[in-house]
Amino acid sequence: MRTNLQGHQRGFTLLEIMVALMIFATAAVTLTKSLTESARSISAIEERQFADLVAHNVLIDILRDGYGTNNSGKESMAGFDFNWQRSVEQTPHPDIRRVDITVTLQTAADVLATRSAFLNK
Repeated sequence: MRTNLQGHQRGFTLLEIMVALMIFATAAVTLTKSLTESARSISAIEERQFADLVAHNVLIDILRDGYGTNNSGKESMAGFDFNWQRSVEQTPHPDIRRVDITVTLQTAADVLATRSAFLNK
């Protein structure tokens, strides 16, 4: 607030109010963008975490049941639908194989998780 020489108070000018509103609007837009990016990051982390659990579970199934004949499959976890793919490779040791599991969302081709293990033949 401003005072003139006689002690009477005057209100803010229109220009001062407009500048204050512009500063507030800029801060609000920046905060909204920040919150949106944070929500997207949390969703991506959640997808990757569950994809890693799927890869881990597939490796556990291989340890428990053997290699089987499935080189790929579909799993659902926590509301997400995943595709997984298994590849088995030779190693220099004749009795050991390397098993790689990759997991993607059914709706996207990006690899969300990979797991590898060295297992007996």
